[in-house]
Amino acid sequence: MKQSQRSKRVAELFKTELASLLMKEIKDPRVQGLVTIMRVEIGSDLRLARVFVGVYGDDKKKKQAMNGLKSAKGYIRSLMSKRIYLRRCPEIEFRLDESFDAQQRITQLLSSIKK
Repeated sequence: MKQSQRSKRVAELFKTELASLLMKEIKDPRVQGLVTIMRVEIGSDLRLARVFVGVYGDDKKKKQAMNGLKSAKGYIRSLMSKRIYLRRCPEIEFRLDESFDAQQRITQLLSSIKK
């Protein structure tokens, strides 16, 4: 997804506000405490926001968290439209970021080497 300078700024603002919103507003137990916003990509036309999330836990928890985010997508978008002043709030698309798993594996390997 090609990003202009403006869309990069909006993506960073979107990431900050979304992380705050997930911590304070979303009460879904499938999402709460398990999801980390890794990065946000917004196209130059500001119509679509791809949100890459890392989920802590096994495959079952990842699937549950992604289902929770998918079901709360409309509610999250409505809250985001009140927080970010744009003519049109971008559609939100949640994607699982696999680099989070790789990072956890590396951390585990390093800690086992230290022992």
